[in-house]
Amino acid sequence: MNRWNVLLVLMVTAFTILLAACSSKQPLPTEEEKQAAKMQVPCIIALPVMTDLRSDKGSFDQAGAKGGTGAQAMEREQKETIRMIDSTGFPAMAEAQSDDALTYQNAAKLEKGAGFLDQQIKDALRGHDTVRFLSNRQLTSLLPESEMTQASLLRSIYSELKCNAVLVTTLSRYVERVGGNYGADSPASVAFSMKLFDTSDGSVIWSATFDETQQSLMSNIMSAHKYGLKWLTVEELATLGVEEKIAQCPYL
Repeated sequence: MNRWNVLLVLMVTAFTILLAACSSKQPLPTEEEKQAAKMQVPCIIALPVMTDLRSDKGSFDQAGAKGGTGAQAMEREQKETIRMIDSTGFPAMAEAQSDDALTYQNAAKLEKGAGFLDQQIKDALRGHDTVRFLSNRQLTSLLPESEMTQASLLRSIYSELKCNAVLVTTLSRYVERVGGNYGADSPASVAFSMKLFDTSDGSVIWSATFDETQQSLMSNIMSAHKYGLKWLTVEELATLGVEEKIAQCPYL
């Protein structure tokens, strides 16, 4: 009798996972939709992945030490690069934050995550002839010194690079799991947004958000189809997020 109960539970679990896999996925763009999107946006500039250091969703430690000198050094090094996000979700130039607003440890974690995310996006889009990548140095050279605004950057990209869209990816949370593959005290957690801007008028052509914290099979059985039966590292979770969002975008 117990054997039949176990078998029944396994069958119900498998059916639930299958149902979740079929119903929770966002429909992917068709080839026709991709071709139409490519004709509409034949050239995309992908900016380096940026970090939203203002967000309290970032990779914070409960007892993070304030890194005054380190934080200021990091901000001085990156002062020439766009790092903050304005109300439209597009990068905007910002002054250095105070020691109370940012710790060196938190900034370093997000910066490390941004570097990894940037490489994953490049790998995922390798071979896409419509996408071009800019380095931080190239991005800085395109910013007019007299007007460091969203509109001026878009105009500069359009006039200098002849591209009609800009992809902005912003990382706001990057937390590593605590534990191993099959036993974790706390799970990995990642949050980032992707926005595609029209360089002619600054409008958002497409946008997506990935905001995931892995849950255990007991907490959410429907998560098994997405994550499998092991606890993912933060890099594995971020990679899944990049693959998922790029697959959903008809322009990429």
